[in-house]
Amino acid sequence: MDNSIIKVSHLSKIYKMYNKPIDRLKESLNISHKVYYSIFHALEDVTFDVNRGETIGIIGKNGSGKSTLLKILAGVLSPTSGNVEIKGTVSAILELGAGFNVEYSGMDNIYLNGTILGKTKEQVDARLNDILEFADIGEFIHQPVKTYSSGMFARLAFAVAINVDPDILIVDEALAVGDMKFQARCFRKFEELKEKGTTILFVGHDVSSIRKFCEKALWLHQGKLIAFGDTLSVTAEYMEYMNSEQSTIKEHNEVDINKEDNNEDCEELEPINRWGSCTGSISKVIVLNSKSKQSNVLEYGEKVRISVQFTVPEGADLRHFSTAIAIKNTMGLDLIVFTTKDDNEGFFCDVKADKIEVVFEFTNFLTDGEYVLVAALEDRSSIQPQYYDFIEGAAYLKSTTTDQFFGIVHPPCHVYMRRKSDNL
Repeated sequence: MDNSIIKVSHLSKIYKMYNKPIDRLKESLNISHKVYYSIFHALEDVTFDVNRGETIGIIGKNGSGKSTLLKILAGVLSPTSGNVEIKGTVSAILELGAGFNVEYSGMDNIYLNGTILGKTKEQVDARLNDILEFADIGEFIHQPVKTYSSGMFARLAFAVAINVDPDILIVDEALAVGDMKFQARCFRKFEELKEKGTTILFVGHDVSSIRKFCEKALWLHQGKLIAFGDTLSVTAEYMEYMNSEQSTIKEHNEVDINKEDNNEDCEELEPINRWGSCTGSISKVIVLNSKSKQSNVLEYGEKVRISVQFTVPEGADLRHFSTAIAIKNTMGLDLIVFTTKDDNEGFFCDVKADKIEVVFEFTNFLTDGEYVLVAALEDRSSIQPQYYDFIEGAAYLKSTTTDQFFGIVHPPCHVYMRRKSDNL
């Protein structure tokens, strides 16, 4: 049985490149058939199949043809030659603001995009609350979108695209304009769509995200399909090719946490998600670097302190009460978890005060990347923790390294060599 939802056969897209604008006019009036243009192959003889429910990561350098391919699959561009067969509805997030009328309000654009995607007003009405909740732009939803920031644009476009029940979702680097909180929410939504059987095509430059999220990877280079298949093997080839290229990370300003006026100006919690039986118990979460300064940028190998300040929930059994933190990647995977129960289950038994600060101190061995901090108050009276207050997105972190490390966590390792004469 054929399970393919996308079939691409010998697909090519050619553009005519003119040196001067007037050359177009000369060509149109040319009776001697002189050629005034050169040929540019945006795509050249690309063939592949995607099965229903698969998640495909599309990688390649800028100008490799990724966006052109997605525009053809979304029906925005027509191919020069070749065939594309798509079975099902397509929802696409391409260039920022594509499909939006900048003079219309955000609300008007929700209905406009819904119509473009083949939905009736009643169908959009049924999803409106989900769209507004995910977009999270407040009263700006009634303002013209020309007044929106790029982040607001992206949130609204993404919220509409994922809430119209598409068979195929196409995302072309729209997440790059969002902050870490937005990206983490998007990847969680991707996971929900995957579980529903939605086919997802995702363009990204972050190979680690492609590896964790996608079953297959497709590598384009100068319009040609270089490799398509198992994510690990395709991205390994791509990274070997790109090995000489390195990215830089912009430094963030640090804030001296020891100054009282800075404490008063600490950022409010902006969680991706918050829930529990006593939400609001945690009042503040502060990340301190080795200089005892508040910073969301941490260096590899430095001592880090994370302060969780909270009020003990009323009625909490202190024998089984625990405070925990976790560091996740932007797709929600736990990388590091610390809890007071690890070392001492009765950590809080002798506590008399209602307001408490717990500090977790550790060495940062995370490699270059962006991470999400979780803070939680737990009831550990059973094997499965119950939560008084669980905050996903208590802070958003970047880890930087001066050396090139592979993997996500790179702890110290004692390496030694033994002679053959030694006892083995």
